[in-house]
Amino acid sequence: MSTVTGEPDEPDPGPADDAGLATDPGPGGDPGLATDLGPADDAGLATDPGLAGDPGLAAERDRLARTLRDTRLQLAMTQARLAALEESATVELGRTLVRAARRPWSRGVQLPLDLIRLWRDRGSLAGPGAATLTLASAQLGDLAGGGERFLSALTAPGLGAPGAASAGFTPPGIVVTGVLTAQACATLAPDAAVYPLLPHDADVTVESVGADLVLIEAAAMLAGSAWAYAGDPAAADRGRRLGRLIAAARALGKPVIFVRNVPAHLAPGLDWVAASCDAVSDDGFGVQLARFNPIGLSADRPCDPIYAGARDPREPPAVRALLDSVAGSVQLTGEVAWRRRPALYRDHGVFVSVSADQAREQLACGARVIMITGEQVAGAQASPDGGWTRSALQELIGSARAGGPLTGPGVRPALREIFDGHATPVRLGGLARLGGLPGQMVAGRQIAVLARAEDAAGAAALSARLREQRMTPAEIVVAVGAPVGAPDEQAAERSCRAVTAALGDLAGLGVRITAIPEAPGGPDAARVPGVAPWMPSAARRARSPWVAPWQAGRQYDESHLLDLACARECAQADVVGHAGLAYAYVTSLEPALARREFFGSDGSDHGLRFFSLS
Repeated sequence: MSTVTGEPDEPDPGPADDAGLATDPGPGGDPGLATDLGPADDAGLATDPGLAGDPGLAAERDRLARTLRDTRLQLAMTQARLAALEESATVELGRTLVRAARRPWSRGVQLPLDLIRLWRDRGSLAGPGAATLTLASAQLGDLAGGGERFLSALTAPGLGAPGAASAGFTPPGIVVTGVLTAQACATLAPDAAVYPLLPHDADVTVESVGADLVLIEAAAMLAGSAWAYAGDPAAADRGRRLGRLIAAARALGKPVIFVRNVPAHLAPGLDWVAASCDAVSDDGFGVQLARFNPIGLSADRPCDPIYAGARDPREPPAVRALLDSVAGSVQLTGEVAWRRRPALYRDHGVFVSVSADQAREQLACGARVIMITGEQVAGAQASPDGGWTRSALQELIGSARAGGPLTGPGVRPALREIFDGHATPVRLGGLARLGGLPGQMVAGRQIAVLARAEDAAGAAALSARLREQRMTPAEIVVAVGAPVGAPDEQAAERSCRAVTAALGDLAGLGVRITAIPEAPGGPDAARVPGVAPWMPSAARRARSPWVAPWQAGRQYDESHLLDLACARECAQADVVGHAGLAYAYVTSLEPALARREFFGSDGSDHGLRFFSLS
């Protein structure tokens, strides 16, 4: 039977690897190469399958790959040195004299003033340009002296991805590496493959993991980190390694983003890092709902107000006065380790906060939050006019204590706002777009809706109902019923085309539309509870890792897909549905959102995690 999709007739290039070669999903979903060349490594060299059996040719390929890598690295650092030299006083003096010679009546009169300005600014460069020039010169000296490390010399670029050679290997949605703290790695791990870099192995790791994105986190250069004081002249060795890492990543074509998530007074001297990267982001990594979530909340948790963390000595005087005025009724916890914060937030019902990021984490854990500052956070209680009085704050704290802990329905609105705009996948997608990558690389939110339609009218009704959803699915797979009295292939193809045309509004929103003839139910469908006969064949045609069945005769709330995706992100479960319990793990349920492989299984639920939304 033929398949009709809502995309252009030209073939889909499929996901692209680091070298830019397109891959086309082969039968069964395994990626196959679109050309006769073998898989390309980070250096851009194609791997011929015949080289695997000849050690001599493989060694020669690795030598050429290392040579190309070093050439790109030297070129990148030479370009950085040239850009810094163009801002030097000598070059500027020459340009000033040439301009005066070309236009003596206009520029010649200003020549003494220009020379005085150059004399005042004489000497070496200042700011990021000076650091870039010094760093590039030192790195070029290292390369000219042959100081390449033994391990880097024997490591071929593009190798090291575990299981990449196996037929069933599925690459992660996005691969991230860089200078990251342990907290950042724990935040990004549920949504990306994360490979943190250390000063001694940065060159090797950035080449071998095939990363899509290189992140340089400012918080990773604070005291206690392996990259501590990398921007300080006293730690010149770490600064040079960091600069070489940035140059190597850019030489390999990896976008490098500097994440400035700490105040400048805590990590000074990093202006040259921001100038060397491709882009700069002032936001953090968002709220990781896999860590901060309302799962396992106690109904009788205490509601005495808590201020989590230590007081900031640089807090504004007005905030300091307010916190001092309520010191008797608000408990101060002091410094809390980042690993203990989720449990602390879930064990208490009311918090007082001055940080928007901290307030969102507490809201995601089901707590009431009172914002002292004027910043507005959805779900938190703040002063309507941006200012607080002592009596008003005391009254609000008393009412929050008397209100008791929030329950499931009270937590869900704030959770939806965080999921939609401030969760880690949202920030990660923003960083990917900032680096020139598609934001859809975060695979955890790619959901395919499985639906059934008899004709174009049913497909139009399906389109209208899906457009009302707050979360738009990534794709829709529609099983089209066979026309009555015309069970031939041409009639089925015409029906699929009519259904695809009726779903054109969703295709205009970027949703992938796939219409397939309805297949008869097999033995697999009969053994899986809640799975209709047409669902297994539809699930096999989906490309998204998560699928959600859509029943034509059932009424769905506008937040149906959003709540399912939010619950899955919080629980990291395999199957999500409604089993009568709010945000709790259960042993069985009817699937409302599940992994794509679940609908084609034999009905075994061994090792699967089931999560009930309500």
